[in-house]
Amino acid sequence: MIRILYRTWFEFAGWLFCLTWWLIWLQGQICWWQPMVLWVAFMVLFLLTRQLRFNGGAIPFVAILVLIGWVFLARLNASWATLQFWGALVACVAYVLGLWIGTRRFPYPLMWAGAALGLLAATALFGQSAGGAQAWLTLFGVRFQPVELARIFLVFYLAHYFTEERPRWELLVILSAFFLILAWQRDLGPALLVFFVFCWMSLHWKFTWPKLFGYIVATACGFIFAYLWFPHLRSRALAWLWPWDYLDSKGYQVLQGLFALRSGGVVGQGLGAGFAQVIPNVHTDYLFAVIGEEFGFLGTFSLLMVYLSLAFWALRLLHAVQDKLLQMLGLGLTLLLHVQVFLVVGGVLRLVPFTGMTLPLVSYGSTSLVAQLAMLGMLVGLGGKRGEE
Repeated sequence: MIRILYRTWFEFAGWLFCLTWWLIWLQGQICWWQPMVLWVAFMVLFLLTRQLRFNGGAIPFVAILVLIGWVFLARLNASWATLQFWGALVACVAYVLGLWIGTRRFPYPLMWAGAALGLLAATALFGQSAGGAQAWLTLFGVRFQPVELARIFLVFYLAHYFTEERPRWELLVILSAFFLILAWQRDLGPALLVFFVFCWMSLHWKFTWPKLFGYIVATACGFIFAYLWFPHLRSRALAWLWPWDYLDSKGYQVLQGLFALRSGGVVGQGLGAGFAQVIPNVHTDYLFAVIGEEFGFLGTFSLLMVYLSLAFWALRLLHAVQDKLLQMLGLGLTLLLHVQVFLVVGGVLRLVPFTGMTLPLVSYGSTSLVAQLAMLGMLVGLGGKRGEE
């Protein structure tokens, strides 16, 4: 098994070298050393994790996703790839920090809930707007999205709530405040993600049909309320339902994404041969469509299989964890990543309304990359150490 893992690393390195060489041939000068440094960084994380006797099986999957993202960002705009490169290096440090945090039991649930609400409140008061949502905060010259950390802190609280049977009124107050602040910021994508994660954790802890029905009704009511009160969500809903009626406005991005996927066929047009420039906000919102156009169905299917493998690794890791609190925490962190994948890919495929979130570990966005690597480190840490192999 160990030999297979190491062989996979070097096979991936050869494939990455071929993609980078192809980009150089197509576009001339690119920062060819950046993927090499990232490959070395992830290899170091893999060896460090194994040396500490933790389960490092997820790191090859994460490396594939991050480096695929870098390749396509470099193909679109070299400056995006460079910024993502530095964000990935910071994310590697966040992984190590998360690995250390994951060996703790995360006490003081109200402190974590307060930290989540505090981050959102600071964003609501002092944040900047982008893409229709007031979701950005600048601190010491660094611009980031506090909601990426806030939802992790909220999962810490939810894990305690379910395993310690804390008062329901407390949960109601905290969740209501969380969703109301996000609504005030008009940042509805993360609100939907957190709501789905909460529902899944609740049903996993104790499943009842009335509870499931209640969550479905709450989802429908929330969608109707958001449709009536938030113009930018109304635009996304109309673009989702009737994109052809809004071809020259709100439906343009949706249709261009579908055209890109359709033109990719089975094997794709080839790296650099697509028309990514016609899709608005392609580097953040619609990178999945570009991958589909240039790598085809086989490329997108392979990408989704990497995510599925990462989910399988996480669930297998959590199955061996005996502590209920750590189990629920690990489940929440896993859901934060993979429910977001479903919402983003489903939005591009027009299965669900598009939420405006990034494709985890692939799309442009340093804050999300740092938060997701930190979550991965926490998962590895709470999974515990293994015996010598």
